[in-house]
Amino acid sequence: MKNYIYGPVPSRRLGRSLGVDLVPYKVCSYDCIYCQLGRTREKTIELRPYIPAKKILDQLYLKLKTDICADYITLAGSGEPTLNSEIGAIIRGIKKKSSIPVAVLTNGSLLSKKAVRESITEADVIMPSLDAFDQKGFEAINRPHPDIKFENMIEGLIALGKEFSGEIWLEVFVLEGINASEKDAEQFRDLIKMVNPQKVHINTAVRPSAETFARQVSRKDLSFFCKCLGGNAEVITPFIDSQNHEQTQRDIEKDIFALISRRPCTLDDISSSLNVHRNEILKYITPFLKNHSIGITEKGNNIYYQSNLLDVH
Repeated sequence: MKNYIYGPVPSRRLGRSLGVDLVPYKVCSYDCIYCQLGRTREKTIELRPYIPAKKILDQLYLKLKTDICADYITLAGSGEPTLNSEIGAIIRGIKKKSSIPVAVLTNGSLLSKKAVRESITEADVIMPSLDAFDQKGFEAINRPHPDIKFENMIEGLIALGKEFSGEIWLEVFVLEGINASEKDAEQFRDLIKMVNPQKVHINTAVRPSAETFARQVSRKDLSFFCKCLGGNAEVITPFIDSQNHEQTQRDIEKDIFALISRRPCTLDDISSSLNVHRNEILKYITPFLKNHSIGITEKGNNIYYQSNLLDVH
């Protein structure tokens, strides 16, 4: 049976995050150029129970009976969670069985719908995205479903800021040469004031993106962009886990290396072979991409991971 629960995984924004999939892989209202999971397979705005609440909650309740340590239960996973028409029932079901705060990680595309905003009001934190400040940039970066317009998306974010009693942590994802200049920051600043979030997280592409031209912004330029925004903006930094998960991490890392040392593998290949969620795989391989013990190659629309080490132990 497919597993809809993964982690807890280390999250730069949420600490130890217990992830929950609400839609199948890459069912989304956007096709963002920077998405770490690759290109969207089904671009839609149709609200329906893609994965029924009962299936998700049954698996989550079993997970909660184990000795887990999580800072948040995060509704996110492999696509846009607010597409699941039963997200409200899922949040309420979590609240009945757990005191762990619930976070909803959303691209914000459907927040113009009052019913969608109402369905997530019982969450503790809502984390929407804002990656552009006009329709042209919106289409270039987020590549939304054609029925989603920038103006309506912004109106939804503003309405959420007025209605939601919990915290809103807005993510601004910046990319080199696309939306990371001082002038861009000034344009974002005016929109952010209207949304009025409690936190503004500045992020960039630290993992392989759906498109190679979606390039990471340097640490120095991120800090400058953040300074231009002012207010409650902060650059997202790596999460340091104080818990001792070294043994589990070493086992998964060893399995990953053993797999990709035989042949190049996509994220899907690794995930299905090891029965570990794609998001969890990315957490483990990111440090090895940075120290070049793992490399990537592209063939068509696919990114393949391969070992750069001659001898893997």
